[in-house]
Amino acid sequence: MSEAQVWAEVRSSLPAVPIILPTWLPSSVDRTRVELRELVRDPADPRYAIAYVAPTGAAVLLALGPASNVTSSSLGTRVRNSPAVLSFDTSLWSDASKPSLRRVRWVEDRYVLRIESDRFTGDDLLHVAWSLDRTGAPAPKTPYTRTKPGVCAARGASPEETVRRLMGFVGSGDHDAVSDCFSLELLGDYPGYNGWADLPRTSEVKLSTPAALAGRFVIGVAWLFASDPGGAWAQQAHHFFTLGVEDGSWRVYETATAAIGPPP
Repeated sequence: MSEAQVWAEVRSSLPAVPIILPTWLPSSVDRTRVELRELVRDPADPRYAIAYVAPTGAAVLLALGPASNVTSSSLGTRVRNSPAVLSFDTSLWSDASKPSLRRVRWVEDRYVLRIESDRFTGDDLLHVAWSLDRTGAPAPKTPYTRTKPGVCAARGASPEETVRRLMGFVGSGDHDAVSDCFSLELLGDYPGYNGWADLPRTSEVKLSTPAALAGRFVIGVAWLFASDPGGAWAQQAHHFFTLGVEDGSWRVYETATAAIGPPP
């Protein structure tokens, strides 16, 4: 069957389950080589597994059904508004070329979903996961409606420009402008990011060169607050921002105090 026929078969057989349709796959994958490897129509235990296969035999599997995390190393993230984990064997950090299972796993409602491969990298699987079609995805825990779209994350602007505008809105008192810098997925979990509008103003902002991560970019930023913000902050601050595309604009999907590199 063609790719469209495979997913149509799943939809017609399991109309109530989440469909995780990929919009991005590694360039070596042949989208005409799609295999329906499992389809269980039991309403109490529905399952499907669809493999996209490269000419080398390497495959990316997208599936619904019981599965655990792969032991050893893991990276927490979000997929389709849900907490997710990329897990893989720690030995891959020293030899990423060896066949070894990597898995992105998350839960929507009562359904366990996963993307996995023993040949493609964790970076590839995150890219697939972060690019999934969002039709039918769960609503964010804390929904937010933008009132100033584009004031921070402007269409056509670079990731660096979004970060520079964010730094300019910190301390401005404009909560909606600050919120426009962040993805709805991140705000759904942490609506308090709009509180950056209440911090002291920033100066001496310095951005690192963007580093690629699974179709997104990580930018390190150092800045100085006009006064001591208190709490967990220091007056001299440094953060790493992971930016991805949302509605045609680059927005912040993650913030961290340590750099995140491409997983093996």
